[in-house]
Amino acid sequence: MLEVGEAVKGYKVIQEFTTIGGGLSRWTFAEKDGKVFFLKEFLAPKYPKDDSPGSEKVKAQRRKRCERFEHHHKALKRAIDSSTSAGGNLVATIDFFRHGTTYYKVTEKVDISTIKLDDISKLPIERRILVLKTVAHSLMVLHQLNIVHGDLKPDNILIKQTKTGDYVAKLIDFDNSYFAAAPPEISDESDIVGDPVYYSPELGKYIKRDSSISPNDLSTSSDIFTLGVIYSQYLTGKLPNFNSKCRYVWESANIGNQPSLNGAKLPETLKKLVNNMLDIDSKNRPPIRTVFQTLKNWDKIEKIEISPAKPEVSTGSRLRGKGLSPTSTGEVSLPSTAIPIPPEKPIVTSRLKGKMVEKKK
Repeated sequence: MLEVGEAVKGYKVIQEFTTIGGGLSRWTFAEKDGKVFFLKEFLAPKYPKDDSPGSEKVKAQRRKRCERFEHHHKALKRAIDSSTSAGGNLVATIDFFRHGTTYYKVTEKVDISTIKLDDISKLPIERRILVLKTVAHSLMVLHQLNIVHGDLKPDNILIKQTKTGDYVAKLIDFDNSYFAAAPPEISDESDIVGDPVYYSPELGKYIKRDSSISPNDLSTSSDIFTLGVIYSQYLTGKLPNFNSKCRYVWESANIGNQPSLNGAKLPETLKKLVNNMLDIDSKNRPPIRTVFQTLKNWDKIEKIEISPAKPEVSTGSRLRGKGLSPTSTGEVSLPSTAIPIPPEKPIVTSRLKGKMVEKKK
């Protein structure tokens, strides 16, 4: 294990390590070529050396686990690198490697604000929405790659203050990310990761190895529910309303109690958005692109008013700039988002029978 002053692959440790992730890893800052980076040291798995204790059979099993660990992290890194760059709001992995028996990950160092979660909920609504929007934009990058973050929580959303005094969010920690419909296998309690406060209903069932849930049920929609819980905290300072007899929001949802945004004085557009994100049925939750576009256009949506009189437009025409379209009777129908959402960008990579494949454009 590294100590202050020691270096690994050119990264010199400049600060004492701090343990994170339930003791499964620790982190510090390291310097290389005059630049400071965030350095994470994984305490497990450990790659067995030839002279490591244990039988050859046991060491072979450990090597196989390490190989799966390496493949997982490298596949995610390749996919994310194809759609992001350093300095963006998604803090991607710069380097991932093994030194001796230990694995390390390097990311950019982010100078974060000291603002607390409860204080975010007291910001002017426009500033709160900017935080929500930058989180959604980063998550959209992952979801377009068919990647589920898998461990969304306030600790993994770094809040940074800009030169203008606004606050933006940076999304970190993809160690528990996975390609949709291919979550990590849960064989025992040691495989359980993340914070149960932010589980989706389907993730909670999967971790409990509920027979009604299969890997195919773990899609990017799981992140949407979790994000709805976090958005509730950013907007109101509180978790969504849920059955007080339950410990967590997802447990309440799984006994049929629909979570909802805590009663706060918020624009109806935001209330509707967050409540849709918290839908018990994953199929009813909006995709992240809809979430982002709704946040981007929330003030326009809020101002739209439907007149009871027939609009002075011909059948088949479109109300310019309103996202409204007349029916065959001349009445106006209002889409759920009120603002036309452009089609999803094609996913560059996908998961096919456990393998990463690249779609031809």
